[in-house]
Amino acid sequence: MRRPVLGILVLFGVLSVALAGCQAPAGDDGGASGPAVTVSGKLGTATIAGKPKRVVAMSWTDADFPLALGIKPVGMARVPTREDGIQPWTKEALGATQPTLFDVNKGDPIDQVAALKPDLIVATKDYNLKDSYDRLSKLAPVISYDTAPNSDSWQDSLTKVGTATGKSDQAEAAIAATDKRIADAAKANPDLAGKTFSFGVQPGKESLYVVNSTDDVTARLLVALGMRLNPTVTSLPTSSIPGRAQLSYENLQAMDADVVLVTGTGSTLANFSENPVAKSLNAVRRGAYIPLQPTPAQAMAFPSSESLDWVLDTVVPQLVTAAKRPAQP
Repeated sequence: MRRPVLGILVLFGVLSVALAGCQAPAGDDGGASGPAVTVSGKLGTATIAGKPKRVVAMSWTDADFPLALGIKPVGMARVPTREDGIQPWTKEALGATQPTLFDVNKGDPIDQVAALKPDLIVATKDYNLKDSYDRLSKLAPVISYDTAPNSDSWQDSLTKVGTATGKSDQAEAAIAATDKRIADAAKANPDLAGKTFSFGVQPGKESLYVVNSTDDVTARLLVALGMRLNPTVTSLPTSSIPGRAQLSYENLQAMDADVVLVTGTGSTLANFSENPVAKSLNAVRRGAYIPLQPTPAQAMAFPSSESLDWVLDTVVPQLVTAAKRPAQP
């Protein structure tokens, strides 16, 4: 079972704004006003007076941060790879609440955000923010990133939202609880200890990308669970994408490991699984290959306390099964 959200206490399509008609409206139900607080970011400083009640999240990961503090956003970016537009862990935290969903594929929809009358905008993972910050900040205080979109750790983003909402203690507790649960999972699954892994991304017809750095957020999680990034892939030259090496299928043996994970859609995963060299990998022949659809891959690559709880419940059992597969003679 996932731990309850504290305070009972893991690619973009063009989709239309949706609001389910018969569900409870989103928004925090109240809270006394308090002294103004400031939260700085790369694009500016947000000054928040009182407790925000109408929070808008400019990415689906940003929605998880107020949810971890018991605050339900009134609006959030749609997940284009999900039919209902919401990640399963986010949906669980929302309960019966249905926020307004909006598309950010062609830029932040300023008018739609304005119609939600926000008193706080969370945008620590917003890839459009550089172009929209000035306009969004005229609507409400904007919590932005310190370095670049999706570069700040989930812990730092949650801490910022905790400060902005007057729930710093809850944010700190949520971080500690998630870190403990990851550590507990590592202790509870000794079969993962020391096992090597490779993580492939975006398999094309002739090549795929492979995580080649333990600084990668996905690799960091697997290492925290006791696994080791395949040392062969760490020696591969980094591509134009930080933390990724591009590997042609003819050189695919370099990514063989105790456990091999590859993420993509049905058609792109087939590029890997149907390739003769991929089929020859020891991990594939042993049954230690884990194909990941977008949702679990996103839960790991765009983490929050909510998504990581979901990963521990759904992905870790797959890792353990793969790690237990006997070696080929």
